[in-house]
Amino acid sequence: MSSEKVSIIIPVYNVEKYLAECLNSALYQDYENVEIIAINDGSTDASLSILEEFHAKHQNIVIKSIHNQGPSVARNTGLEIATGEYILFLDSDDFIEKHTISTCLRNLKQHQTDIVFFSPKVFLDGVSEDIGRKLRTDRSPALQNKSCSARSFFVQSMTIRNYQVSACFYVYQKSKLDNIRFHPGTLYEDNLFTTRLLLENEKTKITCITDKLYNRRVRPESIMTQKKHEKHVDGFFVIAEELLKLNLAKENSETGAALNHLIQSLLINASTTCKLVYGNRLPYNARKKLITLLLKTKPIKIKRIALYALPELLTIRNLVKKTSTIKKSENHKTL
Repeated sequence: MSSEKVSIIIPVYNVEKYLAECLNSALYQDYENVEIIAINDGSTDASLSILEEFHAKHQNIVIKSIHNQGPSVARNTGLEIATGEYILFLDSDDFIEKHTISTCLRNLKQHQTDIVFFSPKVFLDGVSEDIGRKLRTDRSPALQNKSCSARSFFVQSMTIRNYQVSACFYVYQKSKLDNIRFHPGTLYEDNLFTTRLLLENEKTKITCITDKLYNRRVRPESIMTQKKHEKHVDGFFVIAEELLKLNLAKENSETGAALNHLIQSLLINASTTCKLVYGNRLPYNARKKLITLLLKTKPIKIKRIALYALPELLTIRNLVKKTSTIKKSENHKTL
């Protein structure tokens, strides 16, 4: 195998309990030419001290500290620093298998592709089994052992409702996709980044392997498990708006249809999350935003807009149905 450099980018924020395990998994790969870029995103615990201890012992660890701006900015900062031919993102409370890099590069070379997707293993750390079941990230067997165009993979993933957007579940060739960055200050940013990675260049090719190489920790107060707030609603809206800017969103093509389906799904999630945040209500501004963005998707489905942007209509419809059923039952008893 050739010895191209791989840059592992790790955003770090207040993870002193997990950071050593994460760094060791990146350091002790069975592939030598690895650059580890740790972006200290304004940590207030001992994370920076741990990074400095590791840096003192390992020349291939690069540390940069920035003011706390969230994982998107931290990852973008890492991309600007990265000198590797390939990129892997690793969250600082997770860890990767020892053969992750070697496995990915072997498949990239064998299939002559630009991105290799793999699967995660999810483990629970201080959260209930119920939460774990809701956060399953199993990749469908129908998508595994495939090498195809990135756009075709996206369409297939959306068709079978198994689109895995996490930026940590693949390695990609930096030179061919170096213009793509994470949207700063936004939650659910992986939806935008991974989708752009797959769709913006029609010549991009992917390989999807069966190997479970990434160990994803599900813990209290992580982004996946934290209580929903207004910023979660805003995140869905921002990502949907950005995806609507892609030229493919306007095309009458199979890929365009899949992209519109993704955007509509994000807006449905915005509606559901909004009701969680505001006690089963949809504030005027959120309702207006939802209707405006849904009307920009294709095809426009009035019933879907009414269902998610005007949930009161659904309540009234259900009430009418219930009343009608009760009346029919009473009439039957009278007869």
